[in-house]
Amino acid sequence: MKRFALALGLFVLPAAAGCGDSGMNLARTKWTLSAVNPNVGQAVFHLDCAPAGGDVMDPAAACSALGHDPALITAPQPYTCIGGPFSWFDMTISGRLAGKPVHRKFSTCWTPQMATLKKLGLASSLGRHVLPRRHGVVLPGLKRTFVPGSLRPGDLLVCKSLHHRVTMGIPDTHGPIGSAATGGVTLTGRRSADGSVTASCHGGNHLSGRLVVP
Repeated sequence: MKRFALALGLFVLPAAAGCGDSGMNLARTKWTLSAVNPNVGQAVFHLDCAPAGGDVMDPAAACSALGHDPALITAPQPYTCIGGPFSWFDMTISGRLAGKPVHRKFSTCWTPQMATLKKLGLASSLGRHVLPRRHGVVLPGLKRTFVPGSLRPGDLLVCKSLHHRVTMGIPDTHGPIGSAATGGVTLTGRRSADGSVTASCHGGNHLSGRLVVP
């Protein structure tokens, strides 16, 4: 998983937009933040302003913080940590801020030390926003392709044999996913630019192969 901010997106603030004690006018502000860690899943947050709404912990407080510091979503500053397999998330912010389109992609350690997570009230509520993980089950000895949209970033690839179950999370990136193995069963995968996922499983004896939503 990448450990740096990506220079992607578009947004230009008017020169006086952030001036004044009341902050910028947040009319026509509505955006979504998604956070993906293949070992955790995908969490999704929504915020609307003027009037405040959405599913963040305190929409009014989040809108107030954003009005005084629009850079929280227009130029988010990732926080770097040593972390572990559950620490780093690939983030996407997309929508509109004061009527202007905004789209940012970056990677950060999930911690209150990351200003966007702290000031918008996201840092302590990750677990409540993780989507149910779809399972794409693959037969040992075969290759299977899941059509675009059937598996999302954060979902799981699964290979089941009579005695072993191997899983591997799907990242929010394109290209090889990597591999996972246990008990002689190896699972590999690749995510294509169109969102389709191809996976292969080798070894073991399979019971069934299907796409299920737990």
